Amino acid sequence: MNYFKPGFREISRKFGRQLTRLQIVAERRKLAKAETELGLLGWQQADFDLDTQRQVDKLKNYEREQSCLINESAAFGQTIRSLRGKREAARRAFEEERRRLLAEQGAQREPLERLRKQLLVYRKQEPQYQKRIPELDRELREVQRLYTECLALESPSAQAREDLVRLRERTVAIPNEKADLRTQHMRMASEIKALEAQIQQNSERVEQLETALKDLETAFEAQDRETATEIRANERGKAKIDREIDTLDEAKANPYRQIGRVLADSGLAPMNQPHALDKVRRYREGIDLLDSKIQISLGLSSEVNPEQLQTSYQAWGILGATALLLLVLVWVLR
Repeated sequence: MNYFKPGFREISRKFGRQLTRLQIVAERRKLAKAETELGLLGWQQADFDLDTQRQVDKLKNYEREQSCLINESAAFGQTIRSLRGKREAARRAFEEERRRLLAEQGAQREPLERLRKQLLVYRKQEPQYQKRIPELDRELREVQRLYTECLALESPSAQAREDLVRLRERTVAIPNEKADLRTQHMRMASEIKALEAQIQQNSERVEQLETALKDLETAFEAQDRETATEIRANERGKAKIDREIDTLDEAKANPYRQIGRVLADSGLAPMNQPHALDKVRRYREGIDLLDSKIQISLGLSSEVNPEQLQTSYQAWGILGATALLLLVLVWVLR
């Protein structure tokens, strides 16, 4: 007698039955889907009993309600698309205006550094005039004094006569030099005034543009937040409607399936898609075949001698324990 064969066969049958049951679960899901599809395709093409007719009426109510909800969802979607387009247009207008203001601000700010440096140079030259005029006045008085002393000499030498000529020339040159300095001073003062006015004008414009940029950004952010809030509100409304539509779809599944079962039991196929009935029949036959396979396996298991099966299980247990012990010894001794 083979002590291992009965237990091995019984374990194989049990494992096979579990696999078959899993196949039945999968096939029943496919059958439910096929029955629902059959009901969806054929619910308007036949007369039903009172209970099934109530399911048909329920489906009609679902369809009407769902149609209204779909229209509401479409309206929400249109509003959301319109608001997003409005938001994008506002962003483009904001970016364009911001670029324009930044470009103008850069154009106003760019010459400021150059103008300030030029003004600094002119202001450094200004004290030279204020210092040079008193020096020339003192020099003129000294030249006039020397010139008077030379004139007072009774018999001037050749050197004295040369000094008189030089002093007379210097007496004439000093007023001309002072006049030239005054002219340069007036021209420089005018240029300084013009530079200061230009710097002030550019600086004020830069500040105005900075304020305009801040106001533009503040207004845009406020408008963008308002539009974004409105979009989110419409998205929440649309999501709520879509959930209700999905709920109705789920609610319709059970009536459709019940109608599909009635159609399949009656052998009524949809006129436009008769293969839907064949699909239901095929899944039903497949499930029946799997059920019969389980029954046959159970019958074979019932014919096994319980004592032989118990002995076989014990033999397998001893074999498994021995193998486990050998593995432990190998692991310890290595």
